[in-house]
Amino acid sequence: MEPPEGGGVRKKTKGVAAAPAPPAVASTGDDVLGDIFLRLPETATLARAALACKRWRRVASDPALLRRFHSLHGPPPLLGFIMSEPPPRAFAVRGPDRLFVPAPTRGNPHHRAAAAAADFDLEDFAAMNPRSGSVIDEWLLRGYDGGRLLLSYGFIEYEQLAVYDPIARTTYLVCRPDIMEFDFEFVKIHYALLADEADASFRIVGAQFWNGRVRAAVFSSRTDDWAPLPFLRAPEPWRMLDGMRAGRFAYWQSNTRLQCWCEDVERSLVLDTTTMEWTLIQVPFPKKESYCVADMAEHGGLCLVASKEQVVQIWARDDNGGWVIKKQVSLLKQFGLLKKLRQDEWMKRVRVLAVKDGYVYMEFWSIRKPHSYLLVLHLETMNLRVIANHTTEKYRGPAFPFFMTWAPPLLSPADQEERLLQGD
Repeated sequence: MEPPEGGGVRKKTKGVAAAPAPPAVASTGDDVLGDIFLRLPETATLARAALACKRWRRVASDPALLRRFHSLHGPPPLLGFIMSEPPPRAFAVRGPDRLFVPAPTRGNPHHRAAAAAADFDLEDFAAMNPRSGSVIDEWLLRGYDGGRLLLSYGFIEYEQLAVYDPIARTTYLVCRPDIMEFDFEFVKIHYALLADEADASFRIVGAQFWNGRVRAAVFSSRTDDWAPLPFLRAPEPWRMLDGMRAGRFAYWQSNTRLQCWCEDVERSLVLDTTTMEWTLIQVPFPKKESYCVADMAEHGGLCLVASKEQVVQIWARDDNGGWVIKKQVSLLKQFGLLKKLRQDEWMKRVRVLAVKDGYVYMEFWSIRKPHSYLLVLHLETMNLRVIANHTTEKYRGPAFPFFMTWAPPLLSPADQEERLLQGD
């Protein structure tokens, strides 16, 4: 394990090796240019090349090329973490503050430049999309996936949505679903963003809980329209927040830990985004424990990753439909640095943020301290990155890792058709 980054011991870095050259494409023009792009070392350099001119952007935006590029270069690199205060409560007049914690780039100038230039504070977005009239007069962060942010403005029936790429500074505006399944306009809708990293398309799933039922609809940028989903019965209480992406799943936690008077049961509403089928699961641990849903093929697909007293647990389904622990990692026993942080700085709690491509992303924090440490644990090699978060304010609301991805600019169907007709 390495010392904390962003203020730890500086290590000598090695040069970034170029990716293995893919099979040559025997063609001319765009095919040759695409073959050159496939030889670029990483996503950040491809994104920078795509900004050179219209032709380069068109070639770099081809879905087939992007799929080959991602298969050759592996998962997108981690740029940092977006932290936020808890969501606003009733009668709030301002939105939660946000903080971007960059992940040290280990000498990679492209990642450092991308993180520094990105509009994570949403200043440019707000200037390009001015709004007024809402009690909370600002755009709120509602979700993230595939290098894009899901934002909303307005209250309940006057709500507007936007999908924003803070690196490319492109925006796709979306109206709140207006279909008969959402017949309670005064009930809040909770969203999950599902981005396709191979192109600019995305989906938004909106779920509304009322009177023991979950009503839902899905928006597709390819059709520019909402479509209803089957409803599901779910027991109360349900303090559902916005949803998160977990591989082929999207999930919404019931957050019963926020209700001191309710039963000691925590549930998750899970949507399989390939079949669009719902599953309501009851987690096999107390409601106070931090967890996330994960898509882990090596454990049969749908899994839960939880933290119990600094021990990371991976739960998977057994043959009878129950839950069984497949793996446990004691962070304090496995990593001496975390044990030292526990003793010296009262770091005690572990918050599980996400699981992606074999990595578990967590926050190691203390109720006594505003600062924390962000952890990136590779489950196979047990390699751990520790990133120091030197904030002086507490950010205990939604948090998630942000990855450097490249996709074509977000365009509406009409814009896409016009681009095809013009041959851009």
